[in-house]
Amino acid sequence: MTPRPAPRIAWLGAAAILVVAALVAVAAVVRGDFSDTDGRILGTLAAVLYTGGAAFAGLANFERGRRAVGLFLAAAAPVSFVLLLPAIWSVFDESGDDTVWRWAGSAAIVTLAGLILGTALLLARTPAAELLAHATGALAGIASTLSIAGIWAEPNADGWVQLIAALWILAVLGYVLVPVVGRFGRAAAAELPTVERLLATLDGVELVATTSGTVDPRLAPGERLLLRRRPTV
Repeated sequence: MTPRPAPRIAWLGAAAILVVAALVAVAAVVRGDFSDTDGRILGTLAAVLYTGGAAFAGLANFERGRRAVGLFLAAAAPVSFVLLLPAIWSVFDESGDDTVWRWAGSAAIVTLAGLILGTALLLARTPAAELLAHATGALAGIASTLSIAGIWAEPNADGWVQLIAALWILAVLGYVLVPVVGRFGRAAAAELPTVERLLATLDGVELVATTSGTVDPRLAPGERLLLRRRPTV
């Protein structure tokens, strides 16, 4: 049993993107001029970081058996990047055509809703926290749908904007509460009386299902778990 390399690759990629962004910013400061190209490069790096994070969140959920969420994020991330890229590189154009921005904004909002659901599920550690994560994802989905409708229909009603804002606030609140609910649930489970159930016996060694006691699965790089008989002298 070895740690999967995907999280490590994700963190290394994020660090590399941040380093490149910092170098671009430093170069702009040294030159004394922040050019259009600098802004486009930084925007592209931000899009890579955003969509890459969504893709890795999708892969993590897929590995944990949440195939629908995983496939959605894994598919939405590259589509969002492809739609964001032309919008970023046309940000300083004066053509007046905002169709590209509408498509890019819609893709980014859809990815954001999926990212909220996917990362909330990854943070959930108890059934109650997982239920809250699903509710948070539902709120984010409704908020994103109304937001996209607002981007394309441009309603003038103030109530529409207020409704969208309220839904996003509730979604963010639910997202923040997911790990809190999980921690309280684990603390409550720790206070329950110990229950043990014998599953199997082999040469005097018992395999027991219990509500107390844990095995720390954190391994150093290259380490594996082995089950072997103690050597006789």
